[in-house]
Amino acid sequence: MTSTTTPSSTGRAPGRIAAAGLLAVTMMLGACSAPDDVERFIADAQVQADSLEADIQELSDQASDLTTGIGEDVTHAVDSAQAATDEARTALDKAAESSDGAVVALADAQVALEAASAELHHVIENTEAPPEVVNALTELQEQIDALRGETENAAE
Repeated sequence: MTSTTTPSSTGRAPGRIAAAGLLAVTMMLGACSAPDDVERFIADAQVQADSLEADIQELSDQASDLTTGIGEDVTHAVDSAQAATDEARTALDKAAESSDGAVVALADAQVALEAASAELHHVIENTEAPPEVVNALTELQEQIDALRGETENAAE
């Protein structure tokens, strides 16, 4: 499924600017080191990203056993989740290092995670996959949503 710009994603620019400003002030006040709360949020998000790997691999394996159309839908959704998770990891690494561009990277990761969640939701609602695959996709979507929340906390 190809992602398109929706009204909900176009309104993110002001949020990015505000988040960038808040992180900049926080970093200046903390003598260029992340405050304990931010570090904890980053660590929590990194753990959440790590926990997704097994589920993503399991779904990839299950997708190969499905019929062509259903398997392709599941594979695309899982690939989207993997790409969003990878983007979140990169952004979290930047945030942990107090790197330039961390806030923008975290905001971009949130958008990618939101798109992956939407794609997973679409496949869940429109697939004729076996119940165990649908359940695994649902769990993956919940984890993607949780990671999105964690990256949002890390960006604040």
